[in-house]
Formats: sequence, structure tokens, C-alpha cells
Amino acid sequence: MRNYCTMVLVLLSVASCQDVIDVDTPTGEVRLNIDAHFRVFSEEIPVRVTGQVILTETANFFEEQIPTVSGATVFMTNETTGDTFDFLETIPGSGVYEAAGLQFLNNFETTFLLTVISESNTYEARANLMATVPIDRIEQGDLEIFSDEDLELVVYISDTPGVENYYLFDFGFDLYEPIDDRFFDGNTFEFSFLYTEDDEVDLEPGDVVTIINDGVDSQFYDYVELLLEQTGGGGPFATAPATVRGNFINTTDIDRYALGYFRVSEATTFDFTILED
Repeated sequence: MRNYCTMVLVLLSVASCQDVIDVDTPTGEVRLNIDAHFRVFSEEIPVRVTGQVILTETANFFEEQIPTVSGATVFMTNETTGDTFDFLETIPGSGVYEAAGLQFLNNFETTFLLTVISESNTYEARANLMATVPIDRIEQGDLEIFSDEDLELVVYISDTPGVENYYLFDFGFDLYEPIDDRFFDGNTFEFSFLYTEDDEVDLEPGDVVTIINDGVDSQFYDYVELLLEQTGGGGPFATAPATVRGNFINTTDIDRYALGYFRVSEATTFDFTILED
């Protein structure tokens, strides 16, 4: 009987401790985030160029939606010729700015200047078209680390000799792998990539996955490494942590810097069909 009474008292005590506690989370300064990623598929005929400028603002951790930025002036300048190309928000309120005729980016000999003017602040970043190499082949491996649902792909490339190369492999599903050639300059290189259960990727035999190899510079390589470290390896470009600075400079107010990155990458693709285990 004593044990029964004690248990009742404990349950009543626990039930009485269910008060709601409001926790104030710190709110940082709202900053502009600029995602400007362009790909030049120079091996395709005709050459295909993709990319856009996406403008958003930083939001609190618990916000369900990321605020978009409309009404900005966005243009790109070829610093060799002085030609400018305007980017317009094609869908009002989307924060997505696009330009027609991106073929001008297929040029390894010039530097491109991206300018974004928003709320009386001017943000600038420069980029060059960075070269890459084709993916020689992809094989399906049998490595399993976490479960039998793991899927291994082994990628082979032939690096350009005498050139300091940095690559960003896009495996789809917001999964990326940065590679630099410091240990295999000029040689054939292979590496393994693993889709795991944690990636929430549902690939079945017969499915085709497109792997993209982007050429990047050393600064962007370091930037991606930091993003992957902060985001646990997945979806690094969905949001930009405030501690990771990109290559944009606010020429109006240097302390009011923007987040995000401007890059122009030569890109190659490889379509791989998933095999039976």
C-alpha cells in the first residue's frame, strides 16, 4: 500500500510540471543572401549554359519560410569588353533573377563582375570560368557501412597535369563532394561516394542518376568545405550559416556584408543507371 501511495504522489508531481516555457532565441542582423551559380556545359553542341541569381534574406532558425527579395537591380559585366547583361525577376515575388542568352559566360579569358543593388546597398563579386574534366566512368560498388540499403558509386576522372584543379561533384538530392588534385595531379583518380539511409534517397534498379562535375576555384572549395562541415554534409546551399562568408563585398557599407557566392563553372555530366545488387 505504501509503494502504491508513493507512485501516485510521483505521478501527480510529474503531471504538475508541464508548464510551457518560452525560450527567446537570439536574432541576428538580417542579411542579404545571394546565390549566383552558373554552369557552362562546353562539351555539348550547342554549348548549354544554365544559372540564375536568387536573392533571399536570412531568417530566424524556427522560421518555416525564407524571405525572398524583390525589386533589386541585378546585372553582370564582362570586364574585358565592358558589356553588361541585365537579370530580371521573371516571376514577381520569387526572388529569382534571370537573363536571356547566357552564352557570353562561355569565355575562359575574362573576369565577370556581378552587381546586385538592393535597399540602397551595392554588392559586388567577381568570378572566372573555372575548367573541369570529364567523368571517365562510374561503377557501382558493394560497400556498405550503415546498412544494406547503402549504395556505392565509384567515380573515375583523369586530371589535367600541371594545373591546380578543384572540383565539386553534384550527386543530386543536395549531395556534394569537393575534390582537389594535390595528391593526384595529372593522374587518373577514383573515389567512392555512398548514398546512405540518412540521405533519404530512394534509388531503385533501372533509375538514372545524373552526376555533375563542376570546376571551381580554391576559394569556393574552402567555402564548400565549411558549409558541408556546418550542415553535416547535406544540402549546404539551402541556407548559408552566418559564420561562412562568401565572395560578395558591399561597396556601400562594408560592415553590412551579404552572404552567398558567385561562381561560374565549366561542367560535365555522366548519366548512370542503377544496377541490381
